[in-house]
Amino acid sequence: MNRIFLVLLASFILIFSTPVFAETSSGESLKAKLHGLWAEFYLEDGEILSYMHYIPEGKFHAYGYLEENKEEFWFAFGNWEVKDNQSCIVFLFDTYRVMANAGEICVTVLSVTEDTFIYKDNQDGATETLKRVSDGFLQ
Repeated sequence: MNRIFLVLLASFILIFSTPVFAETSSGESLKAKLHGLWAEFYLEDGEILSYMHYIPEGKFHAYGYLEENKEEFWFAFGNWEVKDNQSCIVFLFDTYRVMANAGEICVTVLSVTEDTFIYKDNQDGATETLKRVSDGFLQ
C-alpha cells in the first residue's frame, strides 16, 4: 500500500513539475496558440526590429526592419495555415520582393507557450524563437 502511494505521489510530482515548454499540438489547437503578434527579430536589449502577426482568418502580416541599421522598413502579407505540426505561409506581397515567388514556406513547430514560439526552419535547420507581444485581441 505504501509503495503504491509513493509511486502515485512521485508520478503526480513529476507530471506537475514538468515545464510547459515542451508543449506541442497540431491542427486547430496549434493554430489557436499561434494567433497573435510575435517579435521575430529583436536585440538583446529588448528592442524589437520586426514582427509577425498571425490572424485567425488564415492571414499573416510581417513588418519591421530587414537589418539592424533600420534603413529599410519592410512590410509583407499573405496566407497562413497549420498542417499537422507545421506552420506554413505563402507570401502574396512584400515591399522589396524579398520573398517573391518563394511558394509555400513551412517551419516545424517545436513549442508554443504563452510567451514563446520555437520552431525549426525546414530549409536550413536553424532553431528560432519568437517572443509573444500580444495575443492579437483588442482589450
